[in-house]
Amino acid sequence: MRIHVTLYSEFKKYAPGSGSGSFDLNLPPGASLWHCFKHLNIPMNNECTALINGRRAGRDSLLREGDSLVVFPLICGG
Repeated sequence: MRIHVTLYSEFKKYAPGSGSGSFDLNLPPGASLWHCFKHLNIPMNNECTALINGRRAGRDSLLREGDSLVVFPLICGG
């Protein structure tokens, strides 16, 4: 299945090829967010927010054909 991935900030270094933070990715059917991170060599202990089609996702969230995945670091402020 094919999904679209957008990586922000320090997560861009995990993007394949040119290092652009936006790319399409082929994964096996039934892949979860954990599988996607493993495929991209993103450590699961990284503090981040992941959104699938604009909704917060956890490591066990399943991806589907055509999904849009956005990953960015946690935002802190005060």
